Amino acid sequence: MTYSYDSADEYAYSRAKRLGGKAYHAALQRGENPYLPVLDELVPDHLSLPRISLGLVTVPTDRLVGTNTRGRTSAFACNFMPLLDEGSEFALKWGVLHHSVIKDGVREPIKLLEYMNKFYVVEGNKRVSVLKYLDSPMMEADVTRILPKRTDDKENRIYYEFLDFYKDTKINYIWFSEEGSFAKLCELVGKQPGERWSSEELADFQAAYFRFSSAYELSGGDLLKITTGDAFLIYLTVYGYNKDSFVVSSEIRANLNRLRNEFRARAQEEPISLVMTKEGQKPGLFSQILHSAPQKMRVAFVNNRSPQVSGWTYWHELGKNRVETVFGDKVETRMVSDVEPEDCQETLESLIREGSNIIFTTSPVLLDGAMKAAVQYPDVKILNCSLLPSYHTVRSYYLRMYEAKFIIGAIAGAVCDNNRIGYIADYPVYGAPASINAFALGARLTNPRAKVYLEWSTLRDGDPLAKFVDNDVHVISNRDISAPSHQSMEFGLYARRDDGTTQNLAMPVWNWGRLYEDLLRRVQNGIWRTDATQNGVQALNYWWGMPENAIDVFYSGKLDSGTRRLTDLLRHQVRDGGLRPFAETIVSQDGQLRCTSGKALTPAEIIAMDWLADNVVGEIPAEDALRPEALPFVELQGIHSMKAPDTSEICWTEPSSDGE
Repeated sequence: MTYSYDSADEYAYSRAKRLGGKAYHAALQRGENPYLPVLDELVPDHLSLPRISLGLVTVPTDRLVGTNTRGRTSAFACNFMPLLDEGSEFALKWGVLHHSVIKDGVREPIKLLEYMNKFYVVEGNKRVSVLKYLDSPMMEADVTRILPKRTDDKENRIYYEFLDFYKDTKINYIWFSEEGSFAKLCELVGKQPGERWSSEELADFQAAYFRFSSAYELSGGDLLKITTGDAFLIYLTVYGYNKDSFVVSSEIRANLNRLRNEFRARAQEEPISLVMTKEGQKPGLFSQILHSAPQKMRVAFVNNRSPQVSGWTYWHELGKNRVETVFGDKVETRMVSDVEPEDCQETLESLIREGSNIIFTTSPVLLDGAMKAAVQYPDVKILNCSLLPSYHTVRSYYLRMYEAKFIIGAIAGAVCDNNRIGYIADYPVYGAPASINAFALGARLTNPRAKVYLEWSTLRDGDPLAKFVDNDVHVISNRDISAPSHQSMEFGLYARRDDGTTQNLAMPVWNWGRLYEDLLRRVQNGIWRTDATQNGVQALNYWWGMPENAIDVFYSGKLDSGTRRLTDLLRHQVRDGGLRPFAETIVSQDGQLRCTSGKALTPAEIIAMDWLADNVVGEIPAEDALRPEALPFVELQGIHSMKAPDTSEICWTEPSSDGE
């Protein structure tokens, strides 16, 4: 056989070897393996795992990461570039192969094993090396998939989501670092889970994705610690999916520039900053010099439902009224209600054109619309009422309702005469278990034998009040407040008498007005800008509670004097920071020790709760048990539909300890 080889191939090998040496030494400096990862060593039991032949598959080069066995591993650096000397037989063969690939392409498919959507070479290491050197984005390969055992590991769960996606698409070139992303991608592209993609749809998507990837890499995005798929998902969330919009590269680059801080925020080790205190309300001298407050704050409140039919929105309307009272002619307010999620962006843009410069969207279901408008109008301050979204452009705000629920639970434990207490929750979303568990711990404080019977108002089939009757439950915690159109007295904590009447005992107070006032003062005095400076490109979330006077408890004067005194004591202790609901021994229903005496759960652990305390009778329902109208909210922040926030991803400032 005659081998063709010339100076260009010799130069290619020398250059490839330099790239290999650079990657080798960089890996050593990082304390990492400088050679190719070996599947035999990474997964010693892979020979016993199930295998599926995928046949001839187009493989993304950047997902090809290692080799099946050690073999000639030392001949390659961790980036598949060669390490052996130029005069070696290996170098000659590499150069000949380079010449052949340039002239005729790869004649025989490479043989690969796929594990967790990463590919390992069985045959064809030099072919892979040459193709990677030539920056080939894809290569043909005969692939065998190794199915890992199912575990609770995050990457394993993402992989099994990928397998469902792959069945419908055969797409293997996009990857995500967060659970739920493959389903979100299908939604944004307009496809249902389980719906096959046509060849035309696949070609259009591939073209759009690779054009985006190219522009993203040129903008420096590939240096960030998120996958290109993560960035693509953020891009589609804001700009939507239209295959024709990915034709003009300059338009993609302009949009990427607007989203730069969103990508940077998602790439941080702690992408979310939780502000839990009003401290910092007085700006420093430098901030005062640079800050120029708006002459007039034109504040808009955008609601998903009207105050007349929604107790949630009614609380926010009370908050707007406080803003008007406190700020007088320094503020001009508007409130728009009954805004559906798909109309949110258009509503916000209309308000901005009319002069609104601060906008509060009061429901989590309006988050995406708020995000899209905020990217288009970076000078307008847009906030969303939700718990822990990870967007930098839109700040979020919420209240630590579990603090009030703890106190109300203590009242319930004190007044129930048969150790049975009812609790009606609305949505199985993150934050709800914290309120349920705090209530249960409060009940246990005053009645160690108390059991909390949990029911959900959003179930397809269920009548919580009827179940309470069956279980002889008379003391009940229901929705926090009724809307004006609802005449029922069954809200807050109440007791149902034998004659069918209701005695209201206590209720939590959502003081959105205090939070709105404080946030607007942050705008007035420059702390708004300082918040952003201190937290860099992190997503900024305001999460205030009783120490900030954003939460309180009202109780009936008909409670006995001992219970009233205890309630006042608990209110002052929680407000002063001397009592934390989740700072004691806590055991969950499954017998797991969640917190020990003398320690306290962190804010991130409180938010991420997906378990119930052992004195709660009931469970967190799955999505398919819920009524259709509950799904938009639950799909966004539901416990079973999105990942629990990693505690390592969140930094926080502790609440003040002296109250006001």
